[in-house]
Amino acid sequence: MPVTRLLLGLLLSALVVLGAAPTAGAEPWAQPTDSVAPTGPTLEPAPTEEDAARSKNKLVIGLTAAVLLGIVIYGNRVRAKRRKKG
Repeated sequence: MPVTRLLLGLLLSALVVLGAAPTAGAEPWAQPTDSVAPTGPTLEPAPTEEDAARSKNKLVIGLTAAVLLGIVIYGNRVRAKRRKKG
C-alpha cells in the first residue's frame, strides 16, 4: 500500500508540474463570425528557441524534483518502519 501511495503522489506531482489537460465542456465554444483583422500591436512576441529551451529545462528540473521528493518520502517511511520493528 505505501508503494501505491508513493506512485499516486508522484502522479499528482507530475500533473501539478505539467498541468492537467483541459477537458471538453458540454457546450461548444462560440466562434467569432466576423473576420476583421485585430487592431493594435501584438503584445506577446512569438516564442523563441531560447524560450523553448528554458521551458524544457524547467520541465526537467520539476520532474527531477518530484522524483527526488518521492525517494525521500519513501526512505523516511522505510526508516520509520525499521525503528518500530527494532
